[in-house]
Amino acid sequence: MEIQWPLILFTFFNCLAGGIFLMQGILTLSGKGKAMQLASCVSAIVALAVGGLASVTHLSHPERMLEALNHPTSGIFVEAVLVGVTAVLALAFAAMRRRGSSETATRVVAVAAAAFGVALSFMAGASYMMEAHANWNTVLLPLGYLGTVIPAGIALYLLIASLAKAGDELGPFPVLLAAGGVVAAVLAAADTAVSGGPDALVLGWVLAVAVGGIVPAAAGFALKRKPAQVTALAGVAALCALAGAVAFRADMWTAAQFICNYFSPL
Repeated sequence: MEIQWPLILFTFFNCLAGGIFLMQGILTLSGKGKAMQLASCVSAIVALAVGGLASVTHLSHPERMLEALNHPTSGIFVEAVLVGVTAVLALAFAAMRRRGSSETATRVVAVAAAAFGVALSFMAGASYMMEAHANWNTVLLPLGYLGTVIPAGIALYLLIASLAKAGDELGPFPVLLAAGGVVAAVLAAADTAVSGGPDALVLGWVLAVAVGGIVPAAAGFALKRKPAQVTALAGVAALCALAGAVAFRADMWTAAQFICNYFSPL
């Protein structure tokens, strides 16, 4: 079984949108982040669209995907629903902000978008859980899918904030980025230790854990001491978190390939 890059990109961009919406919900509840809310919504919607296009390139007959959508219990159906609902909530949130809707209603929509974004990130990994692949059949896989994009979402949101010159609204970012990096490192390490493939040293421990988790966490701590370097630190954290998230997903496929080799004909 080869690495399925279209599926990696599909789950990565969907999870990235979920991470951005998680940040949107947290900051909206705290009354912060108003200066970059529209930009973050656009970024998340673009991520969902790119992820959807990537999934289509995986299919030799894209029209057959409609058959899978006729089965409400399938993972593809659940993912499609979550993507659709999350996109609708994002558009609704952006429209409410532009029209000056009440804070209560806006916060409800923001929290709902964050909840569906988290569910989408988790389901992107849970859809691969199956008894036929022991390395995939663990809850650590969807938790890793979710955890590895948390620092990516935070770092991108922080980068948007810095470029939008919203310096007075950056208070919670250092702590959130540091915490998100720690969560990513712990969850990636747990899954790598249990289900890592033959390239787990590079893809799992070096890229997913160290680069994708520890480096963003360190950037969060550094941001507290050097707030003037917010753009540079956010950029480094975003690149590292994105690389780690992609590597985590690639390691999943190499683990499956490693197992399949035992059953390949001689």
